[in-house]
Amino acid sequence: MGGRAPHEGAGGRAPHETGTEHVVLVVDGDADVRSHVAMILERAALAAVCVADGAAALRLVASDRVRPAVLLTEIELVGMSGVELAARASSMRPRLRVVMMTADPIRAEAARAHSSIVATVLLKPLDAAELMRAVGPDASAAVH
Repeated sequence: MGGRAPHEGAGGRAPHETGTEHVVLVVDGDADVRSHVAMILERAALAAVCVADGAAALRLVASDRVRPAVLLTEIELVGMSGVELAARASSMRPRLRVVMMTADPIRAEAARAHSSIVATVLLKPLDAAELMRAVGPDASAAVH
């Protein structure tokens, strides 16, 4: 699973023009994680836009090139934390559902303390069914 993730960045066409209103913006510094998540989402016919860091995610949202319904972000990112990214992205898109992911149970608990902006925290390695419950169009109750 090496290399660039499918749908890395927004490409030449805005993801909100793909015919789906449920876009998941995936932010993780690990290309393998981005690729794996994109594959799971695509199998469920969900649009995924994948970027490696918070700054790239914010540029896409601020420019309106991506109108995500869900922000799926690693907690520990280079340049800014996932919590900071969530707060900044949520200020631009108040109805944005934020799902965080981490391999560290202690960081997961800390992120859950930000319940005003974080809907769900998933532990890596990600379980496909749990991921879909957290980011799918029917996700409303937090998985925590």
